Amino acid sequence: MYTNMIQKHLFQGDMEGLIKQIAYIGEKKDTTQFAFLIDLLKSTDNKILRNEIAIALSDIGDDRAVEPLIEVIIDPKTSGSRGTLLYALENLNYIVHIEDIIPFIGDSSLEVSAQSFMLLEQMMGRLSDSQNLKCQQLIEIQISSNQSKLLGVALDMLKKWRYRL
Repeated sequence: MYTNMIQKHLFQGDMEGLIKQIAYIGEKKDTTQFAFLIDLLKSTDNKILRNEIAIALSDIGDDRAVEPLIEVIIDPKTSGSRGTLLYALENLNYIVHIEDIIPFIGDSSLEVSAQSFMLLEQMMGRLSDSQNLKCQQLIEIQISSNQSKLLGVALDMLKKWRYRL
């Protein structure tokens, strides 16, 4: 009937049970439901559920979650609710997607802009020269139409780091 408890809770419309089950999977770092969690992450329009799945994927720590998380983060349907999704990347190896994260430093949401900045800061020592330059270019483009102070701080940080090498 049900292949797993998540599907049972979904079918029954039991949001509380569903969220508890997803949190439990994350705590136990259970990878058996990984593919199902990814599918649900990409398909749900429920912000609370999406955030809980993102945290569980982060807790599991499997880098295969990076691509789907980035897809969901850049999807226009998540506008206004990206902070937790960005936070979920912290425990994962997202460096190849840093250029997808950079534009969110200028976001009007303090949570989203601060989390994006922290993700950049976390990768500073690992960026290639070309990634650093690309990030600088992306920020400079944003600065021309966005006066966010955090963009300026990020640009200065990238420039200083580049010249330290």
